[in-house]
Amino acid sequence: MPILEVPSRYRVPTRGEARIDVGGGTVRECITEVERRFPGFQELILDTAGNQKRFVRLFLNGEALQRDCLDMDVVEKDTITIMASAAGG
Repeated sequence: MPILEVPSRYRVPTRGEARIDVGGGTVRECITEVERRFPGFQELILDTAGNQKRFVRLFLNGEALQRDCLDMDVVEKDTITIMASAAGG
């Protein structure tokens, strides 16, 4: 199963889980699976239109994904990492 790594600032819905084994054939399906198990998670990552939020970065096996790659295929040994960008001023 792919693994989804959750940064600390997004772990409230996952009840502190940092690494979650997920079923899914795409990055989006993996996020949806985490949402099914931990309601409230997806709204931290995706906007209401289902697009990646502005201050969220996704990586697949350490490689940064483009914003339009949510439907990219994943396989059993893949790791999806979510990084939360900080904005300030």
